[in-house]
Amino acid sequence: MSKPVDGILFPADPKASAKGNPTRSSTFGNKSAWTAAAAVVDEAEAQKIGNEKNWRQNYQHYVIRHVELSLQSPENALNMAKAGLDYCYKNFEFARDGKITSLDDAMQTYVTPIFKTGFIKGSCAKTPTPELSVPYKQTTLKNEKLLDQLTQWVIKGTIEPSAKAAIELVVKNQDTWLDLSDKYFVLLGAGSAMGPYPILMSLGANVIAIDLDRKSVWKKLVDVAKNSSGTLTFPLKVQQKGLSDEQILENAGANLFTQTPEIRNWLLDVLPGKELVVGSYAYLDGERHVKVSLAMDAIVRDLTLKRKAACAYLCTPTDDHAISVGAVKAQIQIYENVGFPVSIIKAFLPLNVKPAVKPTKADANPIPYIDAIVPEQGPNYALAKRIQHWRAIVSRFSTGVVVSSNIAPASATVSVTSNWSFKLAYEGFSFFKPLEVFDPRTSNAVMTALLIHDLRNEKSVANPKTELANPLLLFTEGAIHGGIWRMPFKFSAIGFPAAIFALLSGWVGGMALIVVVLGMVYML
Repeated sequence: MSKPVDGILFPADPKASAKGNPTRSSTFGNKSAWTAAAAVVDEAEAQKIGNEKNWRQNYQHYVIRHVELSLQSPENALNMAKAGLDYCYKNFEFARDGKITSLDDAMQTYVTPIFKTGFIKGSCAKTPTPELSVPYKQTTLKNEKLLDQLTQWVIKGTIEPSAKAAIELVVKNQDTWLDLSDKYFVLLGAGSAMGPYPILMSLGANVIAIDLDRKSVWKKLVDVAKNSSGTLTFPLKVQQKGLSDEQILENAGANLFTQTPEIRNWLLDVLPGKELVVGSYAYLDGERHVKVSLAMDAIVRDLTLKRKAACAYLCTPTDDHAISVGAVKAQIQIYENVGFPVSIIKAFLPLNVKPAVKPTKADANPIPYIDAIVPEQGPNYALAKRIQHWRAIVSRFSTGVVVSSNIAPASATVSVTSNWSFKLAYEGFSFFKPLEVFDPRTSNAVMTALLIHDLRNEKSVANPKTELANPLLLFTEGAIHGGIWRMPFKFSAIGFPAAIFALLSGWVGGMALIVVVLGMVYML
């Protein structure tokens, strides 16, 4: 039997495993998590998931059903979230030095501290009158110009009105709210391209950073810290005293996959007495995304339970979400007035919004939702993001801590635009109103503004004292979805035509575009 790799492992598939040599299938673990979540409210649905023969091709239908069941009642949403997480902790495993236990047992077994604490204080003075600034295209938006752009995004349908209201409140209170010297942020995946680290540091925040123990990663993090008004706290393999700058970089960091319990241990003890906000920002491809999401969740779970930490997430717009009635009305209006060249093919594109879910209680209002999953992203991506949704729901509605979990727009990150087909599709999205792909700098700024709003405004939906008709509405408020919720066509259906429109509009202009569109209609 080969020795398993240390760290978090998918469950062994009992049916596919050879005797004495367990086969670990991401498909088995993936299906089983969704099955466990469904079983607490709909046994028939759970059996359908278990019997699905082609999970990779059909998983998205069960994600839709999961959202439908969750929207039927608040109890459904909470119980399904708890059941999904409970399955993961009892069945995903953790390997170390040839010993394999459940993830839950591992988090209780490995409690010996191994990390020392590093600390760096920025060299810059605190800004006396901080201003919220948002890089956008060739300029930087502040004050009235930022407020004007928020209005334009709402009129266009790129963001929800609640997102505009939240950022407006940050601008109104920026003199006090943007001084983050009183806040302590734990960033899991601190160096993530979509994370808030540089902005938080520029606003004087105290950041406790977790990222891989790679010198190149920590050089960037430390350089930002030194040129800020904030502070950086981080795990070290040895005591900081006497280390050179180079030695600090060589000994900083930790591995979320293999040192999950020890990172949790260190964070439970670091900066005692301080109120923490723990954000999950690490992202990887494929089954590693599930593993890193579960690793972060194991840390978040114990920080919310034992230190009452607030938690923060960035939700993807390419998922199934509850949406507002206003978004549904906008879809209808935009569909009726869709412009060229989309008007030529609109009859052949599936519509976006799903029917409103009828609640179990007679006095409750039906909640509309949207199916914006891109099936090609795969079932591991869907589960990784759902683990975060489940923890957000449990943390806010059961543990009772503040949860900032806002939807971030599609962004032209290097990892996305390096794929030429994605790059073309992103360029062609402008033909499908009101879609807009954001520059990562713009996304970082607006999403950090929403995070600050959620922490500063006691009336925000992030606060467990604010009543919501259903836990899934936590992800509806403040959404910066880039137009996906108000674009009338199913998001997964427009990638190919968007790429074609972009390609041909760049080559030979409008006349060629007309010919191709007519050809596409003929073929359909």
